[in-house]
Amino acid sequence: MSNSHFAIAAAVVAAVVAAVGFFGPARAEPVGSVVASRGVAALERADERSPAEAGAAVMLNDRATTGEASRLDLKLGAATRLRLGANAALKVDKFVAKLSARSTLEEGAVLIDRATGAEKNFELETPYGLLSARGTAFFAGPSRGTFGVFVQKGVVDVVTQTGSVRLTAGEGVDFAPPRVIVLPGLLDSGPPEQGPVKKWGAKRIEEALDSVR
Repeated sequence: MSNSHFAIAAAVVAAVVAAVGFFGPARAEPVGSVVASRGVAALERADERSPAEAGAAVMLNDRATTGEASRLDLKLGAATRLRLGANAALKVDKFVAKLSARSTLEEGAVLIDRATGAEKNFELETPYGLLSARGTAFFAGPSRGTFGVFVQKGVVDVVTQTGSVRLTAGEGVDFAPPRVIVLPGLLDSGPPEQGPVKKWGAKRIEEALDSVR
């Protein structure tokens, strides 16, 4: 390399180093916030765990948890609310402002309420299947001894290993726990048993909503 080329390269490197030092490393931006909490609620981030207090930032890959007789109300993006019931755990997996969001419900119950201005596509991964919604309010979680999905308003597509169904306002579907299959030298579980799509009665709807508010 000639002296002139070396000088140019050194200048470029120095400019990059100076820019990084001036602006600092890019910082992750919050994707949501805690609206309210009751009882024992926390946000887990990397190896840290902190109380989920009103106003706390929610970051991508955060895991939100609640304890016994506890509640947690989160806002994701501009207009999606996630209300967790007791003994629940939910992870924020993906968020692209105005376009899409995805969370995983690991346990417990959640009510998703998406108002005007929410990201166009929202997906909720559950132990029983993937729930895909647009502009929708829906419940997912334990209900009367099963795992239930109920649509309060809008439309939700429920996709499982064995197929898919579309739920509209007032409709719900139940899932029995996965079946355990015992074969010689093998212990495995089959796909969860999905019941038929049914209209939920007022009492059951109220029970489900009470579990998350």
